Amino acid sequence: MASETFGIGFVSAGFITSEAHVPSLEYIPDAEVAAIHELDRKRAEDLAEDSRDLGVGNPNIYGEDELAEMVADTDVDAVWVTSPNFTRKDVVEGIVEAVEDGATLQGIAMEKPIARNVDEANRILERVEDAGLPHAYLENWVHEPAIEDMRELLWEQGRDAGRPYIARAQAEHGGPHSAWFWNGKLQGGGALTDMLVHAMGGNDYLLTDPEGSKLEPVAVSADTETLKWSREEYAAQLEEEYGVDYEDSPADDYARVTIRYEDEKGRPVISEAAGSWCYVGSGVSRTVELLGPEYSGQVRTDDDSSSIFLSDELSGEGWAEKQTATSGRMPIDAEVVVNSGYVGENRDAIDAFRDGENGRFDLEDGLRMIELSMAAYRAAEDGEEVDLATADLDGYRPPPARE
Repeated sequence: MASETFGIGFVSAGFITSEAHVPSLEYIPDAEVAAIHELDRKRAEDLAEDSRDLGVGNPNIYGEDELAEMVADTDVDAVWVTSPNFTRKDVVEGIVEAVEDGATLQGIAMEKPIARNVDEANRILERVEDAGLPHAYLENWVHEPAIEDMRELLWEQGRDAGRPYIARAQAEHGGPHSAWFWNGKLQGGGALTDMLVHAMGGNDYLLTDPEGSKLEPVAVSADTETLKWSREEYAAQLEEEYGVDYEDSPADDYARVTIRYEDEKGRPVISEAAGSWCYVGSGVSRTVELLGPEYSGQVRTDDDSSSIFLSDELSGEGWAEKQTATSGRMPIDAEVVVNSGYVGENRDAIDAFRDGENGRFDLEDGLRMIELSMAAYRAAEDGEEVDLATADLDGYRPPPARE
């Protein structure tokens, strides 16, 4: 670009782009929405108008067969892949082909999860690295100020007592916002690959020594269930609203995963992650904890946070992520894109790409989370712990993702 403003080309104008990434650029004044690639022209135009209203860009719009043209747009410095999971591999192939044909990019960032399975994730990483593109993994939890502060303080103050040995994370909401997300074949799984990818990534970050290397996971155990959405009345609701059959072909709406690591002295370190699409409340309910020999810390996001109350006499549109009602007690968070880590993850990726480097979290981390997710599904399916040293996850597909 001719100016110093960093131009982002978004692949998809969907929920995470419109509600998180684009609003986050209000806090990153040296970056803008330069382009939008989207199959739905109306949705792209709406996001472009929102971008202009927010003062974060006047993006060019590209349609279904115009991905290469967007990548070659001289206003685009890097591409953010936020499209549905089932499109990710093909989108990356298209981006890399455009670069091989002469387009210039400073980097590619991918929303979690980077793929539906290990095979797709390996292919994505291989293609991006073969093209020489810096890359970033967009996992917002690890960029949340509260989580970063808890990690920094506990490791700094507790180091003499010993490293932390348990990280716990629980996250749940009332279910996805798009039809494809309910479809296990398109999404790649269920609540595990949606909610627990966040939780496992956050735990991995909390347990990693800021002054050391990443812990290596040793074994995974897990449970998955469909608790709510396969019940007749709720399955009928999904059929009517999203066209998915949860009576005969459900995905998991609850999962629990335990990952066992070993530290540098061979001692066990544990990650406990749980989540669901079964929560009924004003938004997302979440708890993150880190425990060590003489210390502990918690980050909570739930109904005890700042809130307001509206009676049933009032009605209107929701404003909180995953809000399931417009009356009763509602969370308020004027800086949700800051507190939820979206500003931090985008700032990190932009700065890294400008320096010709990968983000602090890159596609290797994204692959790691997919490997752990597939190991968890296999453990739940087989009813036994998966030894990661011997597990072959190539070709494995979770039960909800199978034809």
